[in-house]
Amino acid sequence: MAKKKPARPARPKKSAEPTTAQLRQEYYARRAAEQALEELGLRMDERPAPKGDAHWWAATRDALDRLEIMHATWRFTGLTGYAPEPQDFDPDSGWPTAEEVEAVFGSWDKMLDESGIDDAIFGVVIEKALAAHEQLAAREKELELRAGKLEDEAKKIPELKRREEVARAKRDEADDARAAAEADRDAVARERDSARGELAALQAEATELRAAAAASADAPPAETELLEEMERALVDVAATQHARDELHDRMERLRTEREQDRRTIAELTQLLARVDAEGAEAADGTVVAEAEEVPPATVLEAVERAAAESKHLVFAPKAFETASESPFRRPGLVLRTLRGLDALAARYAQGDMGKSLGQAAAEHGITQWKPDIAETTRKRYEDDYSFFLSGPGSPKLWVGPHIGLGSGSGAQFIARIYLHVSDGSDPDVPRGIVVAVVGRHLPDTTT
Repeated sequence: MAKKKPARPARPKKSAEPTTAQLRQEYYARRAAEQALEELGLRMDERPAPKGDAHWWAATRDALDRLEIMHATWRFTGLTGYAPEPQDFDPDSGWPTAEEVEAVFGSWDKMLDESGIDDAIFGVVIEKALAAHEQLAAREKELELRAGKLEDEAKKIPELKRREEVARAKRDEADDARAAAEADRDAVARERDSARGELAALQAEATELRAAAAASADAPPAETELLEEMERALVDVAATQHARDELHDRMERLRTEREQDRRTIAELTQLLARVDAEGAEAADGTVVAEAEEVPPATVLEAVERAAAESKHLVFAPKAFETASESPFRRPGLVLRTLRGLDALAARYAQGDMGKSLGQAAAEHGITQWKPDIAETTRKRYEDDYSFFLSGPGSPKLWVGPHIGLGSGSGAQFIARIYLHVSDGSDPDVPRGIVVAVVGRHLPDTTT
């Protein structure tokens, strides 16, 4: 073969020539051994010299060559992850050559067949790992694109809120102008009806006076003054009619602007609801992507969806009752907050968190956390701030911590989530967080 096998370790060389004493000692030892064998009836000079089996020794060398090549094949596959080709075996790197493989196995393909390398399980494992890696890379790229999209949407939120506030102010201004215009219109209509009655009476009287003036060429001065007054009244009526027409046109313009503002507010509200439902800002300011879903249309739908998903948060019947009456325009924000409360309830149920509930709530994106209700407020509005855990007959509890949602004024733009936090000291109420009221701001000493 072209490549020589590595030389076997040489036997240790004998030291210098033996001395006479050593030779004498070896001779006597050998004579003693021969005498012992003769006593046993064995004579070494009568036994034929041993002969080796050249065929067996050649087969052994061939088997060692095969094992050496198979070992190299498996080692190469284990290091690279794929079966070697003839050009991969480089003798300068310590591998057997293709000529050596053909000399021992007959061909390269036969060597691969006998080695069983093509059926090795780690080849399948590597293929599956590579496929999984490609899928993970594609998923990672998809998540990066979605995260970038959510970041862009989050950057638009302040501008959307500003536009909503502007549109809301314009709508309120248009409502006030419309109310004033309607009041002016009603006043003008009353004046018009009164003027029409007076005009009819004056016209009848003027007709009579004209007939009398035609019969007498010399009309009295009083009748002439009356005719002039009637003419002035007719001019005033015409001016009133013109003012009414202008007021009507103004009302039509205000109505059109109001409808446009209403559509703008509806579009902004839907966009904010979609942003509220798609993602939330984490404690470090990054946007956390959630699975795409249709945002809830009402506060009640948000509460029902959160209750169906919740694993740790408890919902009292009063939470659904109050949610059904809430006109809050951002139900997606309600759903996102309730999901954050469910994660907070999971931490609270495990025991001491090492921090207050308000601090832990902030880590779940809940920032407008109020720790409790004033005792005087609870006593004054007992029915509003108390609830039954699971209906009449169940334990009666009081709300305490609550969360503010939205900004502005009015139940359409702000909402509250009132909670009861149990430490487990009451055997009838296990440790956890209960959602008691969702929707309108409950009455207090300032309302």
